[in-house]
Amino acid sequence: MNPKRLVCLCNFVSEEEIIKVLRSGALTTAEVQKFTQAGTGCTRCVREIDAIVAKHLETNKKDPQLRIGFEFKDP
Repeated sequence: MNPKRLVCLCNFVSEEEIIKVLRSGALTTAEVQKFTQAGTGCTRCVREIDAIVAKHLETNKKDPQLRIGFEFKDP
């Protein structure tokens, strides 16, 4: 893992930024996309984002009921 590596070239989103959102409570690729815009351009990186999310959730078990303070608002 190289945290500074750009995962989404279209929107200049690094692996570090994705992990930061996951640590804040995101549980899905869609939530990562909502907060970072990663994978919303050409979508080539969505599989990689999926893999980062899966790996993070595998190593950091989270109870979905404990997502206090993690909400996003639609524009």
